[in-house]
Amino acid sequence: MSLTTRPEVVIIGGGAVGCATAYYLGQEGVRTTIIERNTVAGHASGFALGGLSPLGGLGIPDPMGSLSLEAYRLHREFAEAVHEESGVDTEFQLHTAITVASSEEEAEAMTTRLPWQQAQDGFRVEWKPEADVLAIEPRLAPGFTGGVVTQHVGLLDPYRYALGLLLAAEKAGTRMRHGTVQGLAFQGDRIRSVRLGDGEEIPCDALVLAMGPWACDAASWLGTALPVEPLKGQILRLRVGGPPLTYVSWGHSYAVSKPDDLVWVGTTEETAGFDEAPSAEGRKAIMESALQAIPYLIDAEVVRQTACLRPVTPDGLPILGPAPDKRGVYVATGAGRKGILLSTVMGKVAADLVVHGKTALDISA
Repeated sequence: MSLTTRPEVVIIGGGAVGCATAYYLGQEGVRTTIIERNTVAGHASGFALGGLSPLGGLGIPDPMGSLSLEAYRLHREFAEAVHEESGVDTEFQLHTAITVASSEEEAEAMTTRLPWQQAQDGFRVEWKPEADVLAIEPRLAPGFTGGVVTQHVGLLDPYRYALGLLLAAEKAGTRMRHGTVQGLAFQGDRIRSVRLGDGEEIPCDALVLAMGPWACDAASWLGTALPVEPLKGQILRLRVGGPPLTYVSWGHSYAVSKPDDLVWVGTTEETAGFDEAPSAEGRKAIMESALQAIPYLIDAEVVRQTACLRPVTPDGLPILGPAPDKRGVYVATGAGRKGILLSTVMGKVAADLVVHGKTALDISA
């Protein structure tokens, strides 16, 4: 397919997935317009932790293991390429990560996954007893069963990452425009244009819905269910003395020092609709959990509190692929708490489907 015959693509959503899709389409010579109602990474993507841990989480090792590892590999490539192409430093770093088990049941679940984790190239994963874990991070509260130590996982600044992708994509011809989508126009079952709130219609030959939890709004446009809901998560950024804190996680919470010299501590998992506002209740819950795990944070100053809405699905797996019965429409959302990690592979898959009509990556699940 020559560059002149490749489609004009509209991407709805300027978060990490939408910007990654535009980046890959730009590499293929495809003209792309991103429609974003606010600003790049202005919602979940810009307020996430930016942790890149491919060896754990929902669907690991099956059915998400291979996609998770590919997403991480692509991040390793992006760390240098996006900086060179956009001039934006994504602050990608490699970290030792400790996942603490607070009970025998948690320890058993962790060690069950160890053989698969240890078989993956490029990682060193070990179960360590409490004493060995405390030797790595002595500020943890004693009394836990042990922990899994992984060398190494990634960490980046998610806003800088999405911005870098957008700027690199713009060099390849992508444009971002602000607006609110009101509907879609089809010729038969083929997408033909996107209708904005001011009445303007943007013609397109292909459409990618990368709308995060707002993908549910597109269900009426497509005449099909898109079971995506928002899961609210809050993060505190703390200023505290001492050397940088190791990347530590327990339950659904975590704490780590980032390049801004603050300790980022999270998170909540709240069903709160589309309320994106930080709350006193969220701050209290995060600090109570953090102080139980890492008591030295008692003297920390809260510098900033943020909240974001992660897109989650009933089975915890992303919705990724062609929309049913609508030619030229593709959906890429639902990555939950793994949105930044999976954005690379979701963007690549979406671009593959637009340009080639297929992808080499297994998205059957």
